[in-house]
Amino acid sequence: MPTTGNVNHSQGRAMIFEMRQYLIERGRMNDNHDRMENHTPALLSKHGIRVIGRWSALAGPRMPLFCYIMEWKDFAEREASWASFYADPEWARIRAQTNAGSELVEGQELVFLRPSPAFEQVEADLDRRIGGVHQIITQKILVGQNNAVTDFLSTTYLPRLRAAGAHVIGVCDMISGPTMPNIVMLVAWPDEQAWWKGWRGFQNDAELLEGFRKQRAELGTTLFGTSDTFVLEPASYALPFASLRTRPN
Repeated sequence: MPTTGNVNHSQGRAMIFEMRQYLIERGRMNDNHDRMENHTPALLSKHGIRVIGRWSALAGPRMPLFCYIMEWKDFAEREASWASFYADPEWARIRAQTNAGSELVEGQELVFLRPSPAFEQVEADLDRRIGGVHQIITQKILVGQNNAVTDFLSTTYLPRLRAAGAHVIGVCDMISGPTMPNIVMLVAWPDEQAWWKGWRGFQNDAELLEGFRKQRAELGTTLFGTSDTFVLEPASYALPFASLRTRPN
């Protein structure tokens, strides 16, 4: 099973999130949704695996893609739950049945996240599910500038993103993944038209561009580098809550 690798396990009491992105065999996204909706939920729950959202990508750099995110109190809980899940004969049966002769999942990327200091859970949103069109932004950040990144997110980037019409579900620091350092932002828009208009306007926002100009003048570059963006359709059977939980109950 996928492991945590060289992750620093001393993360205090902040939640840990595990994000899996699956490349699905062409033409079989509906089969994958059937597996995720009708076959695995009870088994995941049996082993204490809390899935907080499932999505399929409408657009992005790797397609066709299915994404889901789990929350953990700590890595010990995560490793115990997955070990018992993969050892359960019911998973082997479900996998064989839903693969139906060929693997549904052709490849995967797994990353671990923890809530960014720039994001605070919104109590009223912890029990409210949110639809629309969602977006996952994996943003490369300048090495050694975590505090400056947090300040920029809090004072400029996130306020301007909200002003463009986005609802910020969560912002996390990536603590393990194929490229580092990164932050990951999960946002929701009312619909595809709102996303198109809002995201385009946000990228040309005068306050945002002024922030980048000041960074270039001070640092010789910007705090944000390249990014991967997926536009997502949340699964109707697993709409995420409108706010990530940043601390265990």
